[in-house]
Amino acid sequence: MWILLAILAVPIIEIALFVQLGPQIGVAGTLIEVLVSAALGIVLMRLEPQRNTAELRAALARDQSPASPLGHSALRLLGAVLIVLPGFFTDALGLLMLLPPLRTLLLGTLIARLRTAQARDSATIIEGAYEVHNDDVPPTPRDRIEGDVPQRPEKRD
Repeated sequence: MWILLAILAVPIIEIALFVQLGPQIGVAGTLIEVLVSAALGIVLMRLEPQRNTAELRAALARDQSPASPLGHSALRLLGAVLIVLPGFFTDALGLLMLLPPLRTLLLGTLIARLRTAQARDSATIIEGAYEVHNDDVPPTPRDRIEGDVPQRPEKRD
C-alpha cells in the first residue's frame, strides 16, 4: 500500500517544488537543472557496470561475499535513475543514494527486515505419510499398452 502512496506522492511533491523553486531560479535555471541532472544520471548509469565489476572482483579476491558490492551497486544504479528523472525531489533522493554511509545504512536496515520477516514466517514442518488414490483418473493409452493399469469395463446402458 505504501508503494502506491509513494507513486502518487512523488509527482505531487515534484510539481509543488517546481512551483515553489521555479520562480526563484527562473525558467532557464530550471531547464538547465533538469538537463544537467539527466546528463549526470546517464553518465552514472553508464559507468556503473565497470565499477560493479571491479568491486565484485575485489570482493571475490578477498574471499568475501559479493552481496555487499551488489547491494551498493543496485542502490547507486537506483540513485542514477532517480537523478535522470526530472525534478528536484528525485534529484535529491538520487544524490542521497550516492552517499556510501546512507547506502550502508539502507542495506543494513533491509537485511534486518528480511531476517525478521524470515524468522516470523518460518513454517512448522509436520512429518507424515500419505497415499495418492487416482481412482477417478482414467489411464492413459500408454498405460493400457504397457499393461500397468487394469482396463476398466465400459459402462453400458
